[in-house]
Amino acid sequence: MSAAARSQQIAEWLIRAACRRLPADVRAERCREWTAELPAILSDQSVRLSFLRTLRALAFCAGISKTTRRLSRSWRASSRRTRSSQWRTGGIRPSDMMARLAVGLVVWAVVVAGTITVLTVLTTGPHADPWPLLAIVALVIGFDAFCLVDIARAADVRYLRKWAWALICLAQSPLGGIVYLSIGRVGPSRPMPPADAQR
Repeated sequence: MSAAARSQQIAEWLIRAACRRLPADVRAERCREWTAELPAILSDQSVRLSFLRTLRALAFCAGISKTTRRLSRSWRASSRRTRSSQWRTGGIRPSDMMARLAVGLVVWAVVVAGTITVLTVLTTGPHADPWPLLAIVALVIGFDAFCLVDIARAADVRYLRKWAWALICLAQSPLGGIVYLSIGRVGPSRPMPPADAQR
């Protein structure tokens, strides 16, 4: 193998190593673009000594490594900012989120008050029957199962990760599920009309 071919092979390896810092969707394209410059650098006849051409190729690789480091840092910082802003707002204005949360808490209070009333009326007295209590427990378990299935099938949820919403739904039933449905659930995306899809 000639010295120029060996230099090109080393430079290509350095560029591929530097490109690993980039996101997967742009990595291959940038790697092809930058390695395509190497033959021109290594065969530049204006630089007479091959040793100097190799140094120029290595300096080019060092510049690419520095660039990919900077790009990687900026992409990580922007993705952290995006995740942080999505956590704070969840794609909903704070006023809308508070309104949804208030509605969810009112629903929870009504459910709890209604449950206590029904249980008090039906389970006290001379003909106390345990079936209303069992029916309410079954409804709560069914509601939790519905929320867990909805979390599992959801493409995305707001504010927390899916596993955190699942734990909240299980730990505080039915309040956790009501809060998830109020503020954590992202509704189904609307399909695009055919006319817009063709544009």
